[in-house]
Amino acid sequence: MMRTIKAGPVDYVHLETSFSAICPVDRSIDNYVIEVEYKPACNDGGCIYIELNSLREYLDGFKDRVIYHEDLINELVNEFVRTLNPIEITVTLISNYKGIKYVIRRNINKQDSQHAP
Repeated sequence: MMRTIKAGPVDYVHLETSFSAICPVDRSIDNYVIEVEYKPACNDGGCIYIELNSLREYLDGFKDRVIYHEDLINELVNEFVRTLNPIEITVTLISNYKGIKYVIRRNINKQDSQHAP
C-alpha cells in the first residue's frame, strides 16, 4: 500500500524507477522501468504526493508476482489513482524482453472543479 504526504503546490511530479516481476509465459524475470507523471490534487491544506519509501516498498512487492505487462500497468494505475486522486496521471511501463523493447502507457485525466487548487 502506498502512503501519501501533504506539501506545497507544484505543477507536475515526475517519478522514474525500476522494479521486477515474473513473466507468466516462461517464468523469467521481467525487469521494468516505470515512469509516473501526475498533477497533484490540492486544497487549502496542501497537495497530495506519494511518499517515496512506500512507493519503493509497493513496487518491491511485485518481485515474486506472476503478471502480464498489461495487467501490471492497470493495477499500478488503479493504485495510484486510489491513493492520490490526481487531477491527471500518466503511467509508462517499459520492459525489454529478449531484445524487444515494450512500452505501454495509461493516462487518466480528471477535469472537474473539485481538483482546482
